[in-house]
Amino acid sequence: MTDSNPYQTPESNLQEPQAAVPSINMEWTIEGVLKEAWELVSGVKASLWGALLIYIGISIAVSVPFEFLGKESVMIGIIGQIVIALVTYPLYAAISLMSIKRSVNTPINAFMVFDCFSKTIPIFLLYVLMVLLILLGFVLLIIPGIYLAIAYTAAIPLMVEKNMGIWEALETSRKTITKRWFSVFALYLVVMVIVLVSIIPLGIGLIWSLPFAILLSGVIYRNMFGVEQTTM
Repeated sequence: MTDSNPYQTPESNLQEPQAAVPSINMEWTIEGVLKEAWELVSGVKASLWGALLIYIGISIAVSVPFEFLGKESVMIGIIGQIVIALVTYPLYAAISLMSIKRSVNTPINAFMVFDCFSKTIPIFLLYVLMVLLILLGFVLLIIPGIYLAIAYTAAIPLMVEKNMGIWEALETSRKTITKRWFSVFALYLVVMVIVLVSIIPLGIGLIWSLPFAILLSGVIYRNMFGVEQTTM
């Protein structure tokens, strides 16, 4: 016999609540994504701006020495660009991951910008291959380049959020976004206009528009690819 009471009320783990992970929603609307992204801005502007300032500060700190050294040697200039990429691309990937976390209501903070350095080399190689394919697309009558530039926007987030390989991330991004390519293109076009307009009043509008733009990419990603439980 056991000491358990068959009539005892089941215990619930109230100390560690699990957030619900939204399922894939390929029927999302442009208006719906814009509205949700705007609502998500509230409460996280400081975290996202903190991450952006860290990104900008590190980018400048790494770039400045090579700006001077690169004038003396082409080889040093090339090495400098590689070093800058190795340092800054993981920061960019982490900001993308922050937007995904926020899209499923997971708390974020500015120091999450350092979370993706463990994947520095894969992120760098993915980015290089992605840029080469996009440039090749632009050489081939421009339109293929525009198509790939949008179709590959989720490749780096897929690598860091779902732990995909380089080609798997590129192809998963391309095949999935192709299903709603024109809608994704329209959304990014709208966001670009919003950011540009927000610069006009002394750049004050950027306080809201840049976090909004970052979070919009997270909402698109969540809708089209879903979010792994381990991400939260």
